[in-house]
Amino acid sequence: MRPLLIALLSALPLLAGGAGTLAFRNHRFMAEVASTEPEREKGLMYRESLAKDRCMFFNYDQSGYHAIWMKNCLIALDVAWVDGNGRIVELAERVPPCSPMLGDNCPTYGGTVESRYFIEFPAGTFSRLGIKKGDQLGWDLTLDDGSHVKGGAPLPEGHPRK
Repeated sequence: MRPLLIALLSALPLLAGGAGTLAFRNHRFMAEVASTEPEREKGLMYRESLAKDRCMFFNYDQSGYHAIWMKNCLIALDVAWVDGNGRIVELAERVPPCSPMLGDNCPTYGGTVESRYFIEFPAGTFSRLGIKKGDQLGWDLTLDDGSHVKGGAPLPEGHPRK
């Protein structure tokens, strides 16, 4: 029963207001976009899984030091901090969920390098695809208000925006 539920949930649209496509070389991800403060605060909290072709793109209006914490997260994640040109400036692999026993005392990760965006992927994505600091990602996204954000490396041919 559980595998069927996971398969059904994986087929559903992502939950934040914006969505689109993010790519690394020839690998495409369906991106959920968190561009409002409430969306960024919630992130991937309470999710029991994240399909290997999904990610969450955290969109900011300007560059800054964007540390994350894993409060109320139930799954481990790979996280990339990205500059305005789509270049990965910082990585954290297999960031573990924070124990509920810690309450609000969860550790923070990343945010030591100025970045414009950060993206959360399922744990193991970086090692599976060979993603490393200095690599470039590309995206074509639609935000909650209907505006489009396109940036980074060109998307691979034959990969229409979702």
